[in-house]
Amino acid sequence: MALGISLVFAACNSGDKTTESATTNTDTTEQKTTMAESTPQEQVMDAAKVAPALYKVVKDTMGIRVLDILYKPGDSSAMHSHPDNVLYVIDGGKGVFTEKDGTKHVNEFKNGMSMILGPGTHSVKNVGTTTLKAILVEVNRPNTKVEQDQAMDPLKVAPALYKVVSDSLNIRVLMATYKPGASSALHSHPDNAIYVIGGSKAEFTMKDGTKQVMTMDKGMTSIFPGGVHSVKNIGNTTTKVLIVEVNRPVN
Repeated sequence: MALGISLVFAACNSGDKTTESATTNTDTTEQKTTMAESTPQEQVMDAAKVAPALYKVVKDTMGIRVLDILYKPGDSSAMHSHPDNVLYVIDGGKGVFTEKDGTKHVNEFKNGMSMILGPGTHSVKNVGTTTLKAILVEVNRPNTKVEQDQAMDPLKVAPALYKVVSDSLNIRVLMATYKPGASSALHSHPDNAIYVIGGSKAEFTMKDGTKQVMTMDKGMTSIFPGGVHSVKNIGNTTTKVLIVEVNRPVN
């Protein structure tokens, strides 16, 4: 698969969009790379600058950037680049990705599909009949693994609540699902970005016992520094959150 998929939705009003080949029979596609470091993004190729009408920066801190991507049928982008990234498809469709060498790839993206992708440059065009909408989490900092306390891994502490979606490039994507009343013991996350798929109200308890109540509205995105907490769903509906953990140092 060409690296271009990473920008699946780097939508833009000028040029065309290129899609990299993705698995269409599964909700999750993962692309691995052997590169030792993520490639710093070329500012002149920044999709948010190349296609500002279709590629919106939502959050940007700690070397992690979250973008909303949305383009209608026929929308296309000029050539742009992304560093290592995670794509989550909200509303699917079909796109054509064109790489720097002119190679084209047609992909169908399903609702709920997610993938981890290495750095790449491409243009993209929506050749389907539906509007494509996605969240893109870009990681623009050194790819050097930082070990966590495995005993505090949410997968070990609360395996019924946290599931691995994909894991590559020192980036791990988790799906957290808390039904009303569900709670977890203390666990830790490295620096991370979240996207709320199903919202509710959650109570977070920190290591020192401090409590914080947060309304998790559907569509909410945030970037958090690494930390330790427990979580309880104190709302009336199930909370479902995509968590992109970035296990890398800032420097």
